[in-house]
Amino acid sequence: MLKFFLIHQLSLFLQIKNMFRLLLFILIPFLSISQNWNQVASFSGDGRHHPITFANDDYGFVVCGSYLNDMFKYDKLNDTWTQLQDFPSSGRGYAYGVTNGDKAYMGFGSTSNGAYPTDWWEYNMNTDSWVQKASFPGDGRNHPAMIVVNNKIYMGCGSNGSGNLGDWWEYDIILDSWSQKSDIIGNDRHHPYYFGIGDYAYVGFGHGSLPGPGSNPSSNSYIYNDFYRYDPSNDSWLQLNDFPSEARVAGTQLSYNGKGYVLSGDGDDHGPLSSGEFWEYNPSNDSWNQLPSHPGGAIWAPGNFVIGCDVYFLLGQDWNSNIPTDPISVYRYKLSEDCGCTDTSAVNFSNLATIDDGSCCYVSGCMDPLALNYNASACFDDGSCIAPVLGCTDPTASNYDASANTTIASGGAIDNTFGSGGFFNGDQHLNFDAYKECIIRSATIYSEASNTITFELRNANGVIIDDTTLTVSSGQQIVDLNFEVPIGNDMQIGVAQGALQNVGLYRNNASASYPYDIGSAINITSSSASTAPNSYYYFYYDIEVETPCQGTLSVSWDCDGQGGCYDPGTGNGQYSSLTACQNNCIAPSWDCDGNSCFDPGNGLGQYSSLVDCEANCVNVSIEEFGLSNFKIYPNPSNGIFNIEFISKVRQDLNIRVVNMVGEFTLIEDLDQFLGKFSRTINLKNKATGVYFLEITTKENVLRQMIVID
Repeated sequence: MLKFFLIHQLSLFLQIKNMFRLLLFILIPFLSISQNWNQVASFSGDGRHHPITFANDDYGFVVCGSYLNDMFKYDKLNDTWTQLQDFPSSGRGYAYGVTNGDKAYMGFGSTSNGAYPTDWWEYNMNTDSWVQKASFPGDGRNHPAMIVVNNKIYMGCGSNGSGNLGDWWEYDIILDSWSQKSDIIGNDRHHPYYFGIGDYAYVGFGHGSLPGPGSNPSSNSYIYNDFYRYDPSNDSWLQLNDFPSEARVAGTQLSYNGKGYVLSGDGDDHGPLSSGEFWEYNPSNDSWNQLPSHPGGAIWAPGNFVIGCDVYFLLGQDWNSNIPTDPISVYRYKLSEDCGCTDTSAVNFSNLATIDDGSCCYVSGCMDPLALNYNASACFDDGSCIAPVLGCTDPTASNYDASANTTIASGGAIDNTFGSGGFFNGDQHLNFDAYKECIIRSATIYSEASNTITFELRNANGVIIDDTTLTVSSGQQIVDLNFEVPIGNDMQIGVAQGALQNVGLYRNNASASYPYDIGSAINITSSSASTAPNSYYYFYYDIEVETPCQGTLSVSWDCDGQGGCYDPGTGNGQYSSLTACQNNCIAPSWDCDGNSCFDPGNGLGQYSSLVDCEANCVNVSIEEFGLSNFKIYPNPSNGIFNIEFISKVRQDLNIRVVNMVGEFTLIEDLDQFLGKFSRTINLKNKATGVYFLEITTKENVLRQMIVID
């Protein structure tokens, strides 16, 4: 849903507003910075707005949103996401949920066909089970307020086909019953901010139908900044001080340790706030205090949950560009120093912590994977990271660079987990500046399936400077590029036109973080996307760049694995002459043995690509075994083989490797196996030669030749 786009015209006014905000940012010291937020594991499902989010002491939960009905659980201790059973009723968006103990209660919102359901559900977070409770007796609605106070849930406001609402209801958890209370004393509204503190419910801000406190006279959106307290003991409302900053709507909220919090959302024109503002409310003196904004721009209709002393901010929709995106990055903010490591022997011991949150760490070091001194074992960053500066470090070389500390560095997005995305079939690219002559040695790509792709380095006018054509397999892999990069601006790294027409490469469509510096030699500035170029990231991950020394080392040669020879520029190539390299550098080729494709290792195979071989090499008998999609690769290999197949029937399987004299190595016994099998086996301890992989079923034996070279 394009955020009620026909109602809220964002374009020109929003651009002017953001320009004005940028001017204020330059001229006035700004309080909201993101240094206190830390990124954790990205959400594993599809991005969405209006997620239903809640938590218990150990886990966070995400349900529905964007008319979906799926459900996910976040494990704080292991920083992992797991998909749970689907929500048992219709998928919905604009709904909310709250928790009371280990139970969550949720409902309302709307479905994709425009219905406003009134069903009401209880979820047991310990048993992953649902129970339907008494349905709401009033009108269904989108994005109401929903607050727990003393075993009662208070719900009100919101909107439906009749307009904005201001009614107020009480749900008794123990009696499983609903009763109507006094309406809110302010204007009717939807998407307010709300939270519960002690014996009171607090509601305010939001979007109404009439001008009101804080509404922008230059906008047709009536967004408020008024704030109210509801007292359940006598069913009364009290108007509090107005919020001291811009009116707002469509953010997220929480309460913690006697205080309330509002986070992110849209401003008084229903366009994104200038940043993901974070405010704390103190009920003791009816005052607000601004905290550091979350990273990135403000988000419309996000969610959050609190585990221990930490709030986790996630999902929603990013409207900071012309085209909205659905981020899946998750950020954590510590609300209190009460939680932390209480073990005095740990490197991150906190003398302020009274609750051990499981964060104790015993190895300190540099935790930046792109730093020269990255320590993969470290769990506490000690500030010792050394940024790479590419250049020749040999004082005797003609291109010696006294400022350099390494000849090889990696950069760009490390992998594709930072945001949402998918396989893409277009001809997009990354834009970059090069400050030093260098060589892009390799990059990680994710291919949708096997394919032959021409990768290209182009200048600012799109003219090809260097290219290489490679056969790639399905999934994640490193491709050798060896692009010689001159100094220049606005260069491009992409693929040949039409190369991805049938088989795509993965690209992210949200949450890119430009610029990406690689050793002060290359700076990736943006993508070629016509909309949101700073959100998209195309194809090339974990890019390795080298600045080889020149003038002191003898020429040497390495084989690129595709039949081509190149000088690595280090003097340490495998071959001392080009002739020797060419005689031993054999291009991959493929033969069919009747079951699958294999590389004979002499460059004389019948097929020049794995794609062509697989298209013509058909195993006519594998179906008799109840198996399909059988693959062994690479074959031949140095002893590492990948085995994949799908068992279409439930059956006992025995997998082993047999040599020419009948001696065997047991790989795995599978009891009543059904589904996809994927394993990597290590036979490096075996002598070179011909072996057979045998898969034994109850009645048959499938035998496949493998070669260790």
